[in-house]
Amino acid sequence: MSAWHTTGLRAATAAGLALTVAVTAMGTAHADEKEPSYDWGTVVETKDGVQANAWVIGVTGIGRLINARLFESASPGTPKAPREMEGGNELINLAPGGVGLGKVSALYSKALTNKLPMNKSSKRTFPVPGASYANAGGGSVHIGLPYVENPFGGTPLSGLGVSVDAIDVHARSLPGRPVEFQGGAASGEITLFGTKIVEIPPIWAVNLGATIPGTGNDAAPIIAQTNEQITTDAKGVPTKGKNGSYAYDPRATSGYVNAIHASVLGPNVADVTIGHAAVIRDAAKTDHLKDKMPKVPTLLDLVTASSHKLPTDPGVKLPTVPDLTN
Repeated sequence: MSAWHTTGLRAATAAGLALTVAVTAMGTAHADEKEPSYDWGTVVETKDGVQANAWVIGVTGIGRLINARLFESASPGTPKAPREMEGGNELINLAPGGVGLGKVSALYSKALTNKLPMNKSSKRTFPVPGASYANAGGGSVHIGLPYVENPFGGTPLSGLGVSVDAIDVHARSLPGRPVEFQGGAASGEITLFGTKIVEIPPIWAVNLGATIPGTGNDAAPIIAQTNEQITTDAKGVPTKGKNGSYAYDPRATSGYVNAIHASVLGPNVADVTIGHAAVIRDAAKTDHLKDKMPKVPTLLDLVTASSHKLPTDPGVKLPTVPDLTN
């Protein structure tokens, strides 16, 4: 069983791998597939300089079988994700295009611009001009590329399987501040043909990952990352250092987080993201709003607060707005 370690390998190859996936995979095309911002999501031009994108599961590859983002939300809306919120409590069997991918329960995604949620679980929001916020997760997610049920029960027999419980990832950018991320899950594991190769620890450090070497003539290596946090520019392109390769920028106002990002390399590329939250905030268009921003809790407080009470400054009364109906 492979050990996890902190690595920049997954992040450093993210943009290049996305391009390979986009060229190799067949299926329904996204407008941004051939752009280096593909890993961020669907980037569009906006006058206000803010946008958000979130999905519970994204899968590309599996030979030529599938290319899909499932339970996706976006602000502003796109043809593939016209709504700001998606969710449900039921157990869902995933089979886009007739290809079995697995099962997911208690799923949710949220993408908001110029407003923030009253609390983590609510559909109620309050206005915050210049803000961008995304959130995604699920009670349990079991994915296989493709998914193969074990007739005797237990671990699925999928070539590459990813199972995670209690996923919850957040990305937020506020005027005058750098982008913020929170991510993780209660537990998880990665399997190959029914054999557990990685048990993901319950405490998810940032960009904690492993490379699983391929064995045999036809086996391809796998790169897996948990709590993957990537900063980007205002076009969704990963930030670069002096040597031209990816480098995390603590001053960046845009970026994305994945609860899990696993990639099978080689001739038959496959890529899966579970729990994706992405935000863009153009500082040139939004920083002038920082002095007008209401008092808001830290992102950590928002994530950990109880569902019925949002920590706020006692002197600030947040406006009440109707539930979002999409």
